[in-house]
Order: sequence, then C-alpha cells, then structure tokens
Amino acid sequence: MNKILKKAEGGEPVSYEEAEELFLFDDSERLFETARLVARENIGKKITFYKNAFPPVSVTGTKCALSCHHCQGHYLKHMAPATTNEALLEYCTKLQNQGVAGIVLSGGSRRDGIVPLDDFEGGIRDVKDKTDLSILAHTGPINDRQANTLSGAGLDGSLLDVIGSADTTEKVLGVRITPERYASAIKAINENEMMFSPHIIVGLDYGKINGELKALELLRGASVDNICIIVLIPTKGTPMENVPPPSPETVGRITAIAKLMHPDVPISLGCVRPGKNYRQAIDKAAILAGASKVAIPSNAAEKTAKELGLKIKEIEQSCCGLRND
Repeated sequence: MNKILKKAEGGEPVSYEEAEELFLFDDSERLFETARLVARENIGKKITFYKNAFPPVSVTGTKCALSCHHCQGHYLKHMAPATTNEALLEYCTKLQNQGVAGIVLSGGSRRDGIVPLDDFEGGIRDVKDKTDLSILAHTGPINDRQANTLSGAGLDGSLLDVIGSADTTEKVLGVRITPERYASAIKAINENEMMFSPHIIVGLDYGKINGELKALELLRGASVDNICIIVLIPTKGTPMENVPPPSPETVGRITAIAKLMHPDVPISLGCVRPGKNYRQAIDKAAILAGASKVAIPSNAAEKTAKELGLKIKEIEQSCCGLRND
C-alpha cells in the first residue's frame, strides 16, 4: 500500500485498481495526509469557501418522470419554477437586478434520465444575450446533439451527476444507465467545450458505496474543471428516509481517492450533503482528505482549515463548480 501512496506523492495518478485497494486501506489518516500533500502541490496551501450557492431553477416546476428513491421530487419544491422560455428570462432579469451572478438550471428528468433543457434553447440564449448571469446546469447524461444545442445557446457548464453502476441507477433512479452512456455524455460535453464539473454522489445506493470509484475512473482522460463530491441525504417521505448516510470517514476516503486519481483537478465538497453534527463531521473529513473548495461551509470547516494552516478565500455567492479561485 505504501508503494501506491509513494506513487501518488510523486504526482502520478493512481489507477482504478489501486483506488480500490486504497478504499480498503485501514490507515485513513495516512491516506488523507497523502491526498492533502497532493492537493498542496497542485492547488496550493489554500481553500475556497462559497458562503451561498447560486439560486436553483427548475424548468419542469415540480414535475419529474422518474421519482427517484432519494428525492421523489422533494428538492424540486425548493427551486424557482421557470417552465417557459419567457419565465426563465423574466426570473433571471430579476436576479440580475438583485446583483446575483448566476443560476443553476435544473428540473425533473424525462424517462431517459435527461433534464429537458434542450427545450429551453431560446430561453438560455436570451438570458445570455440580455443578462450577465452565468448558467450552469444539471443536464443528465446528454448526447452530442443535446450538448451541441446547449453549448450553442450559451450554457456555461454542465454539472453532470456521474454514476458508475448501472445497477444503482436501475435501483434508485428506475432507469438503467450504463457507465458507457455516462462516458459518451462526458465526451459530448467536452467536445462541445462547456465547463465541466461532474458530481460524484457518495452513498446513492441506499447508503452503500457502489460505483463511486468507477465514476471517478470514467473521468480519466476527460477535460474536467472540478470534481464535486456530494453526499446522500436521507430525505423524509422517500424510500431512503431511514437509510444511514455513509460515514464521514467514507466521504473522506472518496474525497482523498478523487484527488489521488485526478491530482491536477480541484476537489470540492458540494452543497448537497446532510446537515447538523453530521455535516460538521463531513466537512472536517473532506478538508483533511484534500478538498480545496467547500460550498456553504460549517464551523468545523473553518476550524479545520485554520488548524491545517490553509489560506481561506471566501466568495459570497457562486457555485463551487466554477474555477473562480
């Protein structure tokens, strides 16, 4: 195991097989220390805290064809609805007048797992033409035609959830999406020159680790601006309401391995993660494991960063997927 960590310390990305070994390594402190070293060598001894996220907007309102087991439309209720091109422009104009810098465009999925953003080509173009807002989007595993449409309309970037297990997508999303299809989506996003900040959902398979390392492997060789680690939230009223989320140490292990597999890429801890004391523990573990960006940081995040001697930069409102640090 020390051979793998020495390789990583030298700046060489670890392989998928080595990542699997590291995930089972019994010395998490040593694993995290190596990831911090690699982060410092590539990113610097610094960390960026994003105090507030971009407002999320749903192009489908509260409707979703999938009703995934971890969400079932719950999170759509907390997004601003903009179900027409005109409504999207009106809402974004209002945000611009309030001094907001960008939005995260989202919504419910079609049966194929894709958010129907291609139906909003005109609205996206109007927002980009008539405001200064950045537009990032949860796209789903889009094909080349859809990526070309969105890029042509001016979409700034994709926040694709990359899931490395077709069994997990079938069990949780209700639709079987293979790793090969995600690989095709990654290629389409890259070829259409959008900013790319893939999201890795730790514990999506009912709290278990199933496909997270494969998802990180799918990113190898791609042009990636940021890798965002998010964590299953056991949400009331869903089939996962009583599922224990993955332990903070497990989140830290995935964070550390993401850094060792992709040493040149910033690793961020995204805004989707459980709250309260668990959130404090996740934030600490992720920073100890080499995360250099944290969305909506807890008190523990600030304390841990200071203890490690990291230079803290704070951004009032943005998306941790952007390379603005």
